[in-house]
Amino acid sequence: SSGINAEYGDTHSVIHAEEFYLEMEYKTPFPYFHTFAGEKCMVGLNFCHDGEAQLFLDAVNGIVIRNRKRKEKKDAQNRPPPMASMPPPAPNNSITQPDGDAGKKDKK
Repeated sequence: SSGINAEYGDTHSVIHAEEFYLEMEYKTPFPYFHTFAGEKCMVGLNFCHDGEAQLFLDAVNGIVIRNRKRKEKKDAQNRPPPMASMPPPAPNNSITQPDGDAGKKDKK
């Protein structure tokens, strides 16, 4: 999981911090209004300017993509290596004949 801080104005004070998870649904019902499920409640972000909203959306999408790539890499590292493909065993063409005259033709 990763987080993003929303800063306000020139003071750079954190007004909201939230963890973002792969399963999280980040929705933009309007270009200026974004929603997602927070830890304890639904969160809605209403931006004054569409440009700021787009910058924030780009940052969120970057985090989601980065998290997904990390998870895929981690899953690949934890996956057991594939078993080596071996050819099927050769058929046994030698048929063992019992001792004796069985199977022999008389030459006359």
